[in-house]
Amino acid sequence: MAELPEQIASLLIPMVGRPLLIPNVAVAEIVSWDQPQKQEGSPDWLLGTVDWRGVELPVVSLERMNSSEIDDADVGQRLAVINGVGECNIPFYAISVQGLPRLVRVFPEEMSSEEASEDPVYDTLVMVSGERAVIPDLPSVERQLNQVI
Repeated sequence: MAELPEQIASLLIPMVGRPLLIPNVAVAEIVSWDQPQKQEGSPDWLLGTVDWRGVELPVVSLERMNSSEIDDADVGQRLAVINGVGECNIPFYAISVQGLPRLVRVFPEEMSSEEASEDPVYDTLVMVSGERAVIPDLPSVERQLNQVI
């Protein structure tokens, strides 16, 4: 069995609700907000597409994926470009976020799971270094993306 790392370089990314805690390697880049071009007939959580380095990226609102009624969920301040993993049909997609991320070093002994999330695309609610955050379920996000792209 592989030995667990002593620490994981992660990003704490501001969202409409709790910030996301996501491994640094999952994020390709944080870019300025660019209004997505909405696609006719797409679900509410798919805000549209933006051009990133000559590639059309779908822009996802995690809040809307969770069926949240948050009014601010369709406009962000930044875009987090995420590396597609697992079964994702595309190499990159973007998540609408509310601000600049902060680099955090996650030490297993400093992180505690509060509870499993009831939201479909959030995996676990956690406390990391005394701060509340949520870990997204990226494979679930990508499965939903695969169905519409």
